[in-house]
Amino acid sequence: MRPLQPRSGSRVLSAALAIVTAAAAASCAPSGDAPGSQEQTAASATGANPMVELLASGQPVFGIFSGEHTPGQGARMARNREADFVFYSLESGPFDIPAMEAYMEGMGDGAGEYVPQPVALRIPPIRDGADSARARARAGLEAGAHSIVYPHVESVEEAELAVGALGDAGWPGNPDGNLVNILLIEDRVGIERAAEIVRTPGVSVVIPGPGDLRRAYEGDMESVEAAIQTVLAECLAAGVACGITAGPDDIGERLDQGFRFFIVTSPEALTVGRAHAGRAAAEVARATSTIGLWERNLAAFGVFVPPEFAGGGGPGGAARPGAEPGAGAGARGQRGPPRYTVEGGRELARNPLLDFVFLNLERSYDPAAVEAIATGLNAPDAIGRKTLLVRIPSIEQDGEEATRARVREALELGADGIVLPHVRNVAEARAAVSFFEDAGADVWSPANPDGTVIAMLMVEDPDAVAEAAAIADVPGYSVLACGIGSLTGALGGDREAAEQGNQAVLAEATRAGLADMITANADDVEQRVEEGFLGLLMQVNGAEEAIRLGRQAAGR
Repeated sequence: MRPLQPRSGSRVLSAALAIVTAAAAASCAPSGDAPGSQEQTAASATGANPMVELLASGQPVFGIFSGEHTPGQGARMARNREADFVFYSLESGPFDIPAMEAYMEGMGDGAGEYVPQPVALRIPPIRDGADSARARARAGLEAGAHSIVYPHVESVEEAELAVGALGDAGWPGNPDGNLVNILLIEDRVGIERAAEIVRTPGVSVVIPGPGDLRRAYEGDMESVEAAIQTVLAECLAAGVACGITAGPDDIGERLDQGFRFFIVTSPEALTVGRAHAGRAAAEVARATSTIGLWERNLAAFGVFVPPEFAGGGGPGGAARPGAEPGAGAGARGQRGPPRYTVEGGRELARNPLLDFVFLNLERSYDPAAVEAIATGLNAPDAIGRKTLLVRIPSIEQDGEEATRARVREALELGADGIVLPHVRNVAEARAAVSFFEDAGADVWSPANPDGTVIAMLMVEDPDAVAEAAAIADVPGYSVLACGIGSLTGALGGDREAAEQGNQAVLAEATRAGLADMITANADDVEQRVEEGFLGLLMQVNGAEEAIRLGRQAAGR
């Protein structure tokens, strides 16, 4: 994905603490296979570890599985600043430390101005050999991991080895330590011994592993949950952080139960979990907003707000197929005028996949629609805060004064951004920017990286595309996009020429440090993300599959 131009002073969720690559300073344990041997195999690493800081302060910790073990994936994961750590597993298959080092180098490349998150490395079980476990822990720490994860811990002796392998740098055995041991209890015998395992001095985190427990209890999920709650109860009694894997649907419940350490496969679970926990709410809100994502060069995904129609349809009703930012999601084939309701906005607010919603009022501006959708998006049961973009009629259609008044009104009614279609030239671009200035809007732009309002200009005509470079150089707005559907129509249906114009606009937006938005679907969303579009807009029908594909391509 192409980067935006640097935005000095970006107010995004910053790394809470610096992390410096772990330095090897360890002594090897003597040979011998007794799991309870206390010799220290890897003793120190330099640099603060946010996992330790959060655990020590009683805050919940949120991590995410690494995904494929490639530098590119490492770069993508490092850009997700909602994750406190990355969970990297070498439990099975080759114990390939060089691959992990390459992955971590990719994290360094992807983190940009930030420090990469710490890596929690899962090694094979201690029962495979105590000496091997010590050696693997040492190798992982020397490579830069700040946490070692021990699966299938079954006894106090194994817990003591896990603690000892981190040496003097292990926390909480050393209150100033910066390495974390994570013990997974995943077998019946481990559950039976949970009380003594949890109370082993120096244990950092204990996690009952639902997947392996399911196999241990032969699919009896009531027994699995009982085992999980047994470990949680012992952790709470002993004052040890208890962890669990979770998704967006259950992470809130697990937080309420007392779990404080989470490993998720779904990035949206990070958003839901952090919001539920109240982790730096204002910074989280900024970082997970559309602007916050764009500041980190991450694609944001949204849908056209589907209209409800008098005489039929509902909040999930389909908009006109093929609509895109330059062509309205109209009401052809439906009876009655389109309308938008609070409940329709509320339904969108509950969708964890959405970053923004696009209310298309280009054909018929309706302030009541803006107010209704804004109200619905702010419902108490909303998952995150969706950015509301409102497209109003063009300057050409209704004139500058009407457009100026609508920009102000829509923002006052709750819109987070205004989309101006069919900007024909530099003069209209400057006029558009002046509308936001007159409204007193704090527009996010390359010159104002702390802004909170999105100003989006669309070029949709051949003459306007020809002026894309000059329009991109007009200061004071956020997004420059090509309405490829309208441009295709203006070019007599020549899709190839329209795509060339679309790419030309993308190139100018990139050069000027502006975001670009495009419509997409499951067939092309991955391509559009790779090309560098930061706003991907879908029809509601089929959006879930497309957004999941797009998020994966974007490393979200």
